[in-house]
Amino acid sequence: MKKYIITLLIAVLAWTLIANVHSEAGRYGYQFLNIPVNPVSMALAGRGIHYDSNHSAWFWQPASATVERNKSLTASHSTWIGDTAYSSLVYSYSTRSSHFGLGLINLSYGEIEKRDETGLLIGHYNPSDTNIRGNYALRLSPNLYLGANLGVVYQKLDTASSLALSSDLGSTWLPPLAGSRMSFAVRNLGISNKTDEKREKLPISLDLDLYEGITLGRGELGMEASFIKAVDEDLRIALSTELKPMQSLYLRAGYKFNTDAESFTAGMGLKLFRIAIDYGYVAFSEGLSDVHSFGLSYQF
Repeated sequence: MKKYIITLLIAVLAWTLIANVHSEAGRYGYQFLNIPVNPVSMALAGRGIHYDSNHSAWFWQPASATVERNKSLTASHSTWIGDTAYSSLVYSYSTRSSHFGLGLINLSYGEIEKRDETGLLIGHYNPSDTNIRGNYALRLSPNLYLGANLGVVYQKLDTASSLALSSDLGSTWLPPLAGSRMSFAVRNLGISNKTDEKREKLPISLDLDLYEGITLGRGELGMEASFIKAVDEDLRIALSTELKPMQSLYLRAGYKFNTDAESFTAGMGLKLFRIAIDYGYVAFSEGLSDVHSFGLSYQF
């Protein structure tokens, strides 16, 4: 019990250290690292850290995927704001004593006009962001897991580009209450090279996720509350739930608090033998198009 108290105190201290640094807003790059990586996360208020159907959860919480046995490959594609498209390919392998993961995500901004000083069109360019990430996690005891991610981030904007190394650290604890899980993570640690004599900072974030699962006859109900404090944003809260009325059907919904444009999220999943088909939806405020995401997973 003592080590859990120490872990919690460290988490609270770390949260306090960046709780009042919102004045740094706008000085951080690589914001695409905070976009939900698949339709399951998207439907669950951008989180879904502890839901067993989310095989890409290790992207945001390096330790949580170790809890359940899994071996899967997931591909997804999202139509983001405007002409922006977001795609991912994620491999996850958990033996319940350890987890190994590999992932690739790409954010394409579409074709953008290039004009000279007079406004004359002189061509087009296609900016994009790419992240390649690996994960390894271990079970330290029957109810405590630790994990880490290491990734390479690449951004391209016309002739300029930047490169960064990023890492995430996370822990998951199973409290002595059936169906409960608690996770804490420090995300987006790292360093980038200089672009035009300027070095962009990574948007460091502290995440706390609390989960409770309930058995309903032959079905299951999961509920999660997430608290996210990024170094350049105010504290955000995400609430989500997933109902599994039968073995092959998942119904998902969520809500985001204290965000500029996002609010309600929803989605569903259908599992047929070893294949899962998922859909995620995010409602945006007026002036911005809603987001739709589709994914396909195969469990080995």
